[in-house]
Amino acid sequence: MTSQVFAQLLQRMVSGEGFVGQRHPGCLRPQLLGNVRTAAITSWHREREALSPDFRAWVAAGGRWPWGEDGQLALAFQRLPATTQCLLWHSVVDRDDPASTARITGLALHAVPAACEQARSALRQARTDLYLERLERQDCREVIKRLSQRPEAPPTEEAAEHLRICPACMGLYKDVSRLDGQLEMQLPVRLLGWWTGQDYLRAKAAIPVPLDDPPFLTRLLERSRVETPAQRSRVRRAPAATAPRHRGRRGAASQRIVRGSRAAVAVIGFLTGVGVGMAALAACDQQRGGQGHPPSASRSSPAPDDQPSPEAPTAPTLRATDRVPADAYTSQQGTTAGSAPGTRVLGSSALLHYDRVEFAIGDTLAHARLAGPPGGGAWIELVLDSPARLPLARITPTADGSVHDISVPIIPVDGAHRVHVTAHCPTTTEPCIELRAFGTASSMPPAPL
Repeated sequence: MTSQVFAQLLQRMVSGEGFVGQRHPGCLRPQLLGNVRTAAITSWHREREALSPDFRAWVAAGGRWPWGEDGQLALAFQRLPATTQCLLWHSVVDRDDPASTARITGLALHAVPAACEQARSALRQARTDLYLERLERQDCREVIKRLSQRPEAPPTEEAAEHLRICPACMGLYKDVSRLDGQLEMQLPVRLLGWWTGQDYLRAKAAIPVPLDDPPFLTRLLERSRVETPAQRSRVRRAPAATAPRHRGRRGAASQRIVRGSRAAVAVIGFLTGVGVGMAALAACDQQRGGQGHPPSASRSSPAPDDQPSPEAPTAPTLRATDRVPADAYTSQQGTTAGSAPGTRVLGSSALLHYDRVEFAIGDTLAHARLAGPPGGGAWIELVLDSPARLPLARITPTADGSVHDISVPIIPVDGAHRVHVTAHCPTTTEPCIELRAFGTASSMPPAPL
């Protein structure tokens, strides 16, 4: 299947076929991954045992695309130029190193960091523009425009007050202020249909980059060299608009691929993508860990010297290892008392603040005792020190609506931090999560309260 998918795409490139206006224009790795998925769907009834049980079940159910998120970030991504999409995919979603990103996109190595930052800014603006296009309330428009002008700065008191009472604007603020985490979580599953962000990255990390062209690619390249004269004249006649945008001149992508000395540079960057597709299809049942809930976003490690704002009252130190009761908050916005003593109910615009929570460096799990809505689709995030940081943990309750203890892995954190707890609900108008307690542990969480 890998050979078949790669051969089809290589033949399209050598023949001069343009990618502009098609899905994932100018970015080959998502195209390869999408082609792997399509090929697997086509052959699943003939070779079912070669695919994972989860994937077979997904295909049997109709291969429905996931629509759990609002999709605005993915739509904003698709509005961007091809070069910008390619930069964001490789630098943020794939987490490729700058040298690999430079080779894949054709940029100079020293230009990659600035280009990636410009790409992020373009995505923030595209996401904001999508939201502004459907806004009718003038107060929302003014707040969002001010926030978009300085996305790295904390919101003013007036803007913060608006965010507290407007779930839609709060959702946009979370998207643009946590751009990298949102991209990693949403783009693979929204653009590829099957892989969630964590499954995709785990499969990618498990596959070594080949040291040389694999045999099937060597054969394809040799065949391309034989066919090059006829194909090259067709490429030269192709309109400039049909060439991949991240190449400097017409037909350069095709010519680079068919030159043996440069073949590795042109294809190594996305050969891994083909392997990821096959590995994910073969092993997703071991990696998905359940029902397709949003993955734990646990790669940020906040600096312990970030202090609570000076106007916040001094609060007693809580210990994450002892489990923090939900009602031990310093302040709250939009939460209500739950069905049991000491619990709080959160909706999408609700916030709980805990000013001083002590963390132990040996703790590698975050856990929470909570209940979500029947049917699932909700989760909470634990964010340290600043609401604009990536979450320390994303915890998803079970879909049966009952109270459970849920644990997720985290990067260990040390020292005292302010903790912000927010929720994501399937609808923005109804509270959906009852939180009883949260904390951290070195292995298994403590016994239920």
